[in-house]
Amino acid sequence: MRPALLFCWASAVALASLGSAWANSSGGPPMTTGGPFPGETLCTRCHQGSEANSGAGTLALLIAGNPASEYAYTPGETVSMIVEFSDPDAARVGFQLTVRSDDGCGQPGSLAAGSSTAGSRVRVVSGVCSSSANEVAWATHRRPENGSSARFEVAWTAPAESAGPVTVAVAVNGANGDASLQGDEIYSLQTTLQHSVAPADPPKISSGGVILADLFSGTTTGAPGAIASASGTDFTSQGTNATGTLDVEGRLATVLDGSCLEVNSKRVPLFQITAERVTFQIPNDAGLGDSTVQFLRGCDSGDAARSNAAAFDIAAVQPVFFLFTDDPPAIAALHADMALVGEEGAIPGRESRPAVAGDVVTLFGTGFGPVSPHLATGEFAWEAAPLATPSVRALIGEIEVPQENILYAGAAPAAVGLYQLSVQVPDNVATGTHGFTLMLDGVSSPSGPKLTVAGAEAEPAEILPCEVDMVVGPGDSCKATVVGNEAILTVDEQGQACIAVLGFNLCGNTAGEINARITVYGGQLERNEDGTWKIVKLP
Repeated sequence: MRPALLFCWASAVALASLGSAWANSSGGPPMTTGGPFPGETLCTRCHQGSEANSGAGTLALLIAGNPASEYAYTPGETVSMIVEFSDPDAARVGFQLTVRSDDGCGQPGSLAAGSSTAGSRVRVVSGVCSSSANEVAWATHRRPENGSSARFEVAWTAPAESAGPVTVAVAVNGANGDASLQGDEIYSLQTTLQHSVAPADPPKISSGGVILADLFSGTTTGAPGAIASASGTDFTSQGTNATGTLDVEGRLATVLDGSCLEVNSKRVPLFQITAERVTFQIPNDAGLGDSTVQFLRGCDSGDAARSNAAAFDIAAVQPVFFLFTDDPPAIAALHADMALVGEEGAIPGRESRPAVAGDVVTLFGTGFGPVSPHLATGEFAWEAAPLATPSVRALIGEIEVPQENILYAGAAPAAVGLYQLSVQVPDNVATGTHGFTLMLDGVSSPSGPKLTVAGAEAEPAEILPCEVDMVVGPGDSCKATVVGNEAILTVDEQGQACIAVLGFNLCGNTAGEINARITVYGGQLERNEDGTWKIVKLP
């Protein structure tokens, strides 16, 4: 097998003697988040020329990996607050954030810089809330970020006891960089967080509720490193949807929303927790054979609510595939240009088309087993990591895929516990919908997932070669050779650029984001204001 490739503050200080303004390099002045608090104003008091939120930029706040509107806080819990900002007209970006309760002068919990690179750009300042002697805090940038987009991380530790509704206010200045108070765009948002009330009953895992995360097959045998799911009741409060975060080593964290899950008494990385389901990764060192799975709500509180110990079997390998649609059961597969493999119109808003003989398609699943180089539990795959086993067979219907057509089988990029299989569809596969089977060391994936294959007339139009200075617009593609393999640059209808190489898809919405991902290949892109992308450099 061949390995596959893989918010200024620019708050300006008017210097009368110079007749100009300079970006505040150590954060914006306190009390300028625009929040509904005593004495709080917004940066527009200094930065003239436009109303708040009238520019072309976007501002979002993520808490614990979810949109802020979906988060409810747990007393004593520390969560990541991510401020994400982008404005094609901005040259420098800064921010300010505060969290308040009661009459707006209450300080619930505490603020600190986040632990990631985005947190290293943050500092916390304090002051007295207007009309009150209360000391309150604001998080702001250490220095403005150059460019049209920025990401800042703030760690908020909720108060030890419920403080009732809590208001978070954020403001951003997308400065134009001309060292004046004119022409900068100011953005703000506020959101109210409610106290998450834990269920009165202890969590419970249903009988037979631990299965691999493809869900459709109900496979009750897992494999080391695979993504699995435990269904039941009272894992967290109804309506709560906590999404995985990273630990200090950059791995998927084992504590989420203050709770944990253990496999054979080992804490495991958590992808998601809802009231009825927990999605997790089986640890590499859990051992094989009969195993137990137990959920602990409030695992570090000293008073954890434990679920029953549910039975689960772990084997060396147990491949399963994910589905794009359940009816029909379309296997999760992508063309090289990132179109879905399936009937046209199978998923509204996404391009889909059948595979054609000769197409390279990439299918996604879990439970494929060990890879080389080894990936630690919770570790993201950032390079090609093929399966350690040499025994890989694939069948489309009853047609076995020749070994030379199996281009890659291993870890999927920028993911944890996700695997992919890239194959070239053989010429002798007939038009129709076929079952797809993967066999690893003699263990077959469950039947059910279907791959749609069409005649040659369904083959897409030829894609033009990429060239330096070429502009690629939404819906357009071009191809280039990367490390000896064909790579396809595609811009979707929302203006996101993606580079696809044998199923490894590297995507971004800003030039900084996409270039950071493709630098290893020597390429560089530039995003234009109209949503098109210009090729600045090719590998």
